Amino acid sequence: MSLSKQFDKQKQFSFIVLTLAAMIIVAASAFAQEAPKYEIGGHFSLIRLRDLDTTDAGLGGRFGVNVTQWLGLEAEFTSFPQLEGRQLQGGRKVQGLFGVKTGVRSEKFGVFAKVRPGFMRFGRNEIANPCPPDTVCTAAIILKEQTNFALDVGGVLEYYPSRRFVTRFDLGDTIIRFGENSFPKGRAYTGHNLQFTVGFGVRF
Repeated sequence: MSLSKQFDKQKQFSFIVLTLAAMIIVAASAFAQEAPKYEIGGHFSLIRLRDLDTTDAGLGGRFGVNVTQWLGLEAEFTSFPQLEGRQLQGGRKVQGLFGVKTGVRSEKFGVFAKVRPGFMRFGRNEIANPCPPDTVCTAAIILKEQTNFALDVGGVLEYYPSRRFVTRFDLGDTIIRFGENSFPKGRAYTGHNLQFTVGFGVRF
């Protein structure tokens, strides 16, 4: 075998080795950038209940599963304690949401849309029983616990200070379907309520 042919084979071998090495490095880099599969964290939330004319603050927790880089499933619970001196605004509230988020993410940031059905439970749903028109009487207030269907629609911004941690900001419309005789309208209706949440979590 001539020296030139041997040299050509060495170049081909070197090229193949370098190509395989580059592919392994790229694959390893892509794998390293994949989001961890599970997330668990806590949050602080504010909800403006427009029809009740109140803004409630609450604390809660969230668990999520990243099905892919762009699709996640999650469950979230938030408790809003009753505020002292506010007797006609629903009492203690508990919110549970279960749904999906979908969007794009990089190594440091993620932007998602979310749709999460669930429920909103009012510990004391005060129902006004107004007097008939043109009569003189005292209106009654009926105290009744009530659980209503809720739908959270909005956006999510995530920041990843490291692979294992996430800071999350949610902004959305919490749509609540109130049942018959619901306070304050005394009838079934659907209310739109602005909700903002900030949270921190661990990814694993």
